[in-house]
Amino acid sequence: MANLLALDIGEKRIGVAIADVSAPFPAPFITLEASEHLASEFKAILQKYAVSGVVIGYPRNQNGQPTAQTARVEHIASLLKIPDDIPVYWQDESLTSVKAEEELKRRKKPFAKSAVDALAATYILDDYIKQRGQSNSQSPETPTGKQLPQSPHKKPKQKNKKRPFIPIIGGLLFATVIFVSSVTSWYLRALSPRSASDIYTVVSITTGSSTQQIARTLEEKKVIKSAKAFTYYVKLNGINSLQAGDYRLSSKQSVKDIVQIIADGKVTTVNVLVSPGLRLDQIKAALINDGYTARDIDAALLAVRDHPLIKDLPAATKLEGYLFPDTYRIGPATTVEELLRMMLDNFQSKITPAMMAGIKAQGLTLNQAIILASIVQKEVRDPKIQPTVAQVFIKRLNQGMVLGSDVTYMYVGAVTGRQVDPSLNSPYNTRRFSGLPPTPISNFNLTALEAVSDPSKTDYLYFVAGDDGKTYFSYTLDEHESAVNKYCTKLCN
Repeated sequence: MANLLALDIGEKRIGVAIADVSAPFPAPFITLEASEHLASEFKAILQKYAVSGVVIGYPRNQNGQPTAQTARVEHIASLLKIPDDIPVYWQDESLTSVKAEEELKRRKKPFAKSAVDALAATYILDDYIKQRGQSNSQSPETPTGKQLPQSPHKKPKQKNKKRPFIPIIGGLLFATVIFVSSVTSWYLRALSPRSASDIYTVVSITTGSSTQQIARTLEEKKVIKSAKAFTYYVKLNGINSLQAGDYRLSSKQSVKDIVQIIADGKVTTVNVLVSPGLRLDQIKAALINDGYTARDIDAALLAVRDHPLIKDLPAATKLEGYLFPDTYRIGPATTVEELLRMMLDNFQSKITPAMMAGIKAQGLTLNQAIILASIVQKEVRDPKIQPTVAQVFIKRLNQGMVLGSDVTYMYVGAVTGRQVDPSLNSPYNTRRFSGLPPTPISNFNLTALEAVSDPSKTDYLYFVAGDDGKTYFSYTLDEHESAVNKYCTKLCN
């Protein structure tokens, strides 16, 4: 079997169409991306599909003269390094890309730019085949000096003027082009990433798994859009070395990227970011996004209770505030329990003897200091201001005053989804109840814990965050109310 290829050479891509010379019905085939491997990719296509001729769209101006675009097309064609034994035919083209885009828009379905290029190449090949069939003489010399081939069809007898089947064939040809174009458009969309954001999933591929089994697993785990498209891609590209192993894959990766990872057997690693100021439920959501299940996370939270940092906490105490914010690099086989232990180890390593001495000097236990640090973090993020905020809270604790922190009762509303206000009857409402809340309300930067262990040498009792983003401190209630009226006219109302 011999095939004709047509090329629509664009700015960034080359649309390719194909037709069997024995039954020349052109159809969109593939779109090639500009890269350093373009020539080798095109050579592989020529060999794999036994190409007997290449038709290239040849742009001219309205007067039929070559343009700068023409020269660029000729240059790119030379980069393809088409073998001398494969004839090249230059076919005049007229707005084929515009026609292709209009045709795809008429279908009122989403389409990729690559689908436009492949369909434009189909028009070029269709024009060439029609022109060749109508010519009774040898085609003129092309810009490359190569001749168009003789038509593989037999020349019809002159007496047979009636051609009743031509309209039927034309209709079938049009229907075929539309069908193949639709399939190509679907195929290209199915190869694109499933989502625009990174949603990681650990996929285990066992030895002996077939391409279809791997594809189904990837689709079931919502890593790819279509198992069928994945299978077609593997077969069309002659890939037969998908390797067993555990892979951490993202739905933001294309099928091409995922196939390459599995074919190379790459043990991929990813960075898991745990930001400061997150509640435990927010950290769990982030870990689920990184490929772990809620069930595994809950089991791991129980399994790590033997860690030295938290082993003395009451069994009912949540690990709110103890999962230290940082960027953790994990591999596909890293369990959620191992990741949680990394966070706890990291936190424990940050707590120095000097910090512990400072915490003790404030009359606090480590757990109390962690609770207070979480409140400081939620009140103010600026490390320069945190020591003074910590000073206010510690002085209030020592005097038996309520902390008066809005962020503590707001925590209840965040974790329960309820509407709350300062009248909330909860031990987390430090506007009503003195002392610290039962647990931390978030994790925090190390600077917040350092501020608690070494607060400012000031003597303030109040502070307010102004509309301008600054924090204003006061010694007395009258001064505080004056600062609120002056600096917090929007946020405090």
